[in-house]
Amino acid sequence: MSDPVRKFVVETVLFLVGLIVTIGLPWLVMRALRSGRPSTTPRPITDDGAGGKVIPVIATFSGLRGLPWIGFASNSLNPRLVITADGITYRVMAQRTRRWSEVEAIDVRSFGATVNLGFVFRGTPVTLDANVGSTILAAQTLALVPDHVALTDRARSLPADTR
Repeated sequence: MSDPVRKFVVETVLFLVGLIVTIGLPWLVMRALRSGRPSTTPRPITDDGAGGKVIPVIATFSGLRGLPWIGFASNSLNPRLVITADGITYRVMAQRTRRWSEVEAIDVRSFGATVNLGFVFRGTPVTLDANVGSTILAAQTLALVPDHVALTDRARSLPADTR
């Protein structure tokens, strides 16, 4: 193969790869996000043996207040969320416990197959997001939260038949 032909073949291959990356990859991501639906059959909430309810989460994230979809730490290998009468116990990097008096508000955000419970804490910019993967499980979890804990409008607007 001569140099001009080889150069043409290489440039054509690079152009096609660039075209796939700039158009094809975003198209595949958007298609996957649009086709994703929250699960209609969530795993059940279980007892932890000490009076708490273990919520089956897919992943947990630590984020910053005001930036709900951006997390600076995540755990999808061994996430944990336990609801007790006194508060919550969760694991992102390390296991932590927060009393209900420390929880300022709880929000629910959904996008594609992701359903996140967002816990905003008093006196700190750090938040907790727990991906439960189902609006049914999100509503069941919120039903375990004491009445004095504030829920956002989105959290209160979950269908009552799923609670």
